[in-house]
Amino acid sequence: MRMRMRWSAVFALAGATAVGGCSAASNTSGSGGDGASSGQGASGAGTGQGGGFIGVGGSGSGGAETCAADTFEGVLVPLDIYVMLDKSSSMQDSSKWTNVTTALDTFFSDAGSAGIGVGLKFFPVAPSVPPPTTCDPNNDMCGDYGPCIPIANICTGGFAGDSCTPADYASPVLPIAELPGASGALASALMSESPNGASTPTGKAMAGARLYATQWAADHPTHLTYILFATDGEPTGCSGDAAAEAAMAAAATPSVKTFVIGVGTELTFLNAVAQAGGTGQAYLVDTANTTQQFLDALAALRGNSDCKYQIPEPTGSPDYGLVNVTLVDPNDPSNTTTIPKVSGPSTCGNNPGWYYDDEANPSYIELCPASCELVKSGQLDVKVEIGCETIVR
Repeated sequence: MRMRMRWSAVFALAGATAVGGCSAASNTSGSGGDGASSGQGASGAGTGQGGGFIGVGGSGSGGAETCAADTFEGVLVPLDIYVMLDKSSSMQDSSKWTNVTTALDTFFSDAGSAGIGVGLKFFPVAPSVPPPTTCDPNNDMCGDYGPCIPIANICTGGFAGDSCTPADYASPVLPIAELPGASGALASALMSESPNGASTPTGKAMAGARLYATQWAADHPTHLTYILFATDGEPTGCSGDAAAEAAMAAAATPSVKTFVIGVGTELTFLNAVAQAGGTGQAYLVDTANTTQQFLDALAALRGNSDCKYQIPEPTGSPDYGLVNVTLVDPNDPSNTTTIPKVSGPSTCGNNPGWYYDDEANPSYIELCPASCELVKSGQLDVKVEIGCETIVR
């Protein structure tokens, strides 16, 4: 089981005899700031020191009836990354290849990456099946290498000699495997490769990444799966639409988001790929301090699994309306406060709270930023109680 925990978390799963609607157990004796005192509802919010506990606002039950529960140690949702790395010849310029592979190797071996799953593929690659040597514009047989150029009767994507077939990019050099165990093989793969590609088939490489990553995510639905797409140039050679591929990956079930890193200064076209892939915008890394900037981007990607907790699987069908999240003073475990559920990240505001990744079909619980920061700092621990009516803001 992947731990990768910088803080502890405890999950409580109610037994079959639990009565829905009873109050979640909570002792909120701390009263600093605007935090709600014992016996208050879930409407309070605020932070303040009281009785050695960081008051987070309204949730106490004041010693009300406690639901029966089974307790589970909690873990962060596992993070898996499929790296699609550009090895076109332009990556030789300004030591980009050396700097990027150094950053990746450092990230793979870093203790903070332990527990992350990583797979690796380079692009471009040689075609598994050579493209047609000639074609007819009236009866285009180019397939992934099209369209057919009139008069010359040559497939557009056949010039460079690189593959335009998505399936060639869906077969990884290394399949996703967990760090740190996979770090040695990843380091060897990076060392043995060189930037010798003749083209930059961005769309086809992204299509292959989507094929692999979405299948992986379907086989591992309790994980967070990301595509890391790193390139240094505009698309050349094969036709294809990387943004459309990223959008299809993001719309898959489970969703696979695409995190984009561009190495260079004129790669704003990659923002469309990142936006379609659900990560906002690309990280653009210049060639002045490439290694550190690339590491900073990787750290941002790693942070996407912060404060996301797995939901234990109960016997029978879970009732997601009977879940509560409680923050616990690690120095006094009896000193707790239950934070309210909100409808989503946009309703968190500056107040403590939590929400499901998907209200209709939850896969994990995520803390709002105000709660997340307290937990990441080590000031509070977390437990989840299943079986009592959810307290909502």
